[in-house]
Amino acid sequence: MEEVQDGLRNGLYWCVAFSVILVPVGFASGLWVWVTVAYALIIVVSVVVGVVLAVGGPVLAGAAFLLWLLVLGVGAGLVVFGFHAIVTFEPYCTPSETIDCRLLLNGQDVGEASVDDQRRSMIVDSLLPIGGGVLIAGGALVVGVARVRDHFRHVKYLFGRR
Repeated sequence: MEEVQDGLRNGLYWCVAFSVILVPVGFASGLWVWVTVAYALIIVVSVVVGVVLAVGGPVLAGAAFLLWLLVLGVGAGLVVFGFHAIVTFEPYCTPSETIDCRLLLNGQDVGEASVDDQRRSMIVDSLLPIGGGVLIAGGALVVGVARVRDHFRHVKYLFGRR
């Protein structure tokens, strides 16, 4: 029972850490149901990992692989989300003779906002999830390759060692 409590505690800690990603995604997309599902999934995965760590053995290796796949999927999902936001861009305001669109920066009016200014702002805002996703997925790939190299150290032709 102690493993489940530790897993729940760790899940809540991970939820706080992933809030940096999930809350802006919720605001940007408006899909709060998926954000809630992501939080529940983080907690469930943390509980399962806590129990699996207590059990150990081949179950631990399988769970570590599934966790690695989850991290890789989160990184790829962030990259896809960022590119999706850029590709499906729609201006929030289209200036015309009767409509004056304003550009706000930190709550201050800094001038007129053209559609190009809005697109540029969307691209800059999308670089955060794209960059974060690349770092997460890249880190997961580096860890995965290192684990495969350690596990298959005797296979010389796989990694070009002689």
